[in-house]
Amino acid sequence: MPTDTAKTPRAIVWGAGLFAGLVFLVSWWQWWTFQYGTFDLAFYVQALWLALRGKWTVSLLNVPLMGNHAEPIVFLITPLFAIFPHPMTFVAVQTLAFATMPFTAWRIARRLEIERPAAICLALATILTPATLSIGIYEFHPEALAAPLLLLLIEARLAERHGRFWLWFVAVLSVKENMALLMVAFCAVWAVLDRKRGRAWLLRWNVAPLGVAGIWLVGCGFISRWLNAGNVDYLQLYGHLGKSGGDIVVKFFTEPGRAWQALHVALAQGNLLPALLVPFLLLPLLRPRWLLIAGPLLAQHLLSWRYSEWSLGAHYPAPFLPLFWIAAAEALARRPGQKAVAAALLAMCVLAHFRWGPAQELAREIPHLATILERREWKAQMLRDVPETASVTAAVPYLSHLATREQLISLHHILKGLKTLSTATYTPPPAGEVVIIDYADTFTFSTVAGYYHPRMQTNAESEVPSSDRLLHEYLRPHAWHAHSRNELTVLTRGTASAMPPAGATPIVFDETTTLTALQIVRDEPGVLQFRLGWEFTGERTRFPWMMLVLSDGEHLYPFVKGACAPQAGAGAAGEDWTFFLPPWMRPHHYAVFAVFYDASEAAGKKRLPPDDSTFVLRRLDLGGREMRSETEAR
Repeated sequence: MPTDTAKTPRAIVWGAGLFAGLVFLVSWWQWWTFQYGTFDLAFYVQALWLALRGKWTVSLLNVPLMGNHAEPIVFLITPLFAIFPHPMTFVAVQTLAFATMPFTAWRIARRLEIERPAAICLALATILTPATLSIGIYEFHPEALAAPLLLLLIEARLAERHGRFWLWFVAVLSVKENMALLMVAFCAVWAVLDRKRGRAWLLRWNVAPLGVAGIWLVGCGFISRWLNAGNVDYLQLYGHLGKSGGDIVVKFFTEPGRAWQALHVALAQGNLLPALLVPFLLLPLLRPRWLLIAGPLLAQHLLSWRYSEWSLGAHYPAPFLPLFWIAAAEALARRPGQKAVAAALLAMCVLAHFRWGPAQELAREIPHLATILERREWKAQMLRDVPETASVTAAVPYLSHLATREQLISLHHILKGLKTLSTATYTPPPAGEVVIIDYADTFTFSTVAGYYHPRMQTNAESEVPSSDRLLHEYLRPHAWHAHSRNELTVLTRGTASAMPPAGATPIVFDETTTLTALQIVRDEPGVLQFRLGWEFTGERTRFPWMMLVLSDGEHLYPFVKGACAPQAGAGAAGEDWTFFLPPWMRPHHYAVFAVFYDASEAAGKKRLPPDDSTFVLRRLDLGGREMRSETEAR
């Protein structure tokens, strides 16, 4: 029988190396260009940064590290992070862990007596399937480590190496609390399959680890509830199935239609199962034992209402990847023509990228690299001006760049007005010293995720103000100096912007909001600086957004400025905004329009006011020669 000491083929070494290099470079690029769309990486960076200083409450979620998820494995990164205190240290660890998978898979395939060429194809399939690339470039999350660790656990069991088995078993448990559910299923299924191997074997390999996993599963429930203090309500992911944990269990039997409907939605709209099964040629279906092991955890994800839990694009497929792979490997080991089937499987893993996974999306970025780099440069400069010790509230893509500080708040919590995955009101701490708002950030201002919303009713008794109103209430207790360029605004506590002189024709949006001035105070080639004057009366009911639209007579080019003076309360207020023309716009004569609108979903981006919301500001030449210098409103 081949052993795990067989020399690793060069194809696997090169494949793993290229995979690690590619994934890390793509991850760095996405982080470096502010394209990360969650606060996961920032949460772990801040957690370990604080832990190294003897502090435990992570301000991003207002919980300790173990209060969000039970993930003690993260603490193993602490020594490395102490040496290299950079966000990408976490991504490097995750990438290297994934790069071990083809080596482990190769040893398993040879132990299953799969022919050498087929074993090479199977090993490479672990890193070529779309799920692996999707997980690999998805920021950082400890659950991603379940994939390589589970593969090592399976290898240890096949080799009957009890010490290694327990090492990887404990490591898997430490990845996340729901891995205990997976390990309970793992041990239970194998206890049935191993029932003829004797009592000693069952106790050693199945019963004892099942007991440990069960105790850890129950313990995690108490630990999380104690440390969480209601700041993150994961039970709300299943609120469509019942009002409480007990109610969900009861309705699972009394109203099974709820669960079936949730499964139908997940299977019809998600791609998790096909993206895992099709690249492996549906071979996992021939070894249902592994599907039974995956079943409880798979049900946890498929019964959730959250789209990301039953689709590629996040870390959730990680635990299933090694289970579906070993099922395919065992099925292949029992079939003739291993070489042809394994080659077809490897080809399908590659072809599946055209249907699932991030490869096409990454390719679509290539024509826009110059624009991405240009935007990254000036945004990074604005962030460099933020003091290292300042308390900061920031949009999601900037959080991991600012996470090595004690006070960091995610702007999406302010805009949503509710605690994470909860209907409970979120009470923010006092505004930080710096607030960073990117109005073109579709992650923070996501209407799909519910972060940015109009006024809404959470239940019969409670109502959440609109996101614009919540942002206003968060900012207005202080005076702010705004540094605004294109869609990015950095607010720093200080003296408010000077008021411009009143314009000739004030524009009344409603009884509380009047635009008193709209001036171009700087006009240079490629640069326009605007000065806006406002008069707010009483409590603000209107929060207009501004969009600049350039027209060359054939095409319209819209550029979002964002909410107008959300920090200002009653009285007169001024704001400056600098607009830099993007380098990709060809030299031409452009008419410049300012359009004001209500960005809330309920209003459907309705223009404000209905009759006179468009202002012809200037005709200009990108080469610098003015065609018309007067400003007119109509």
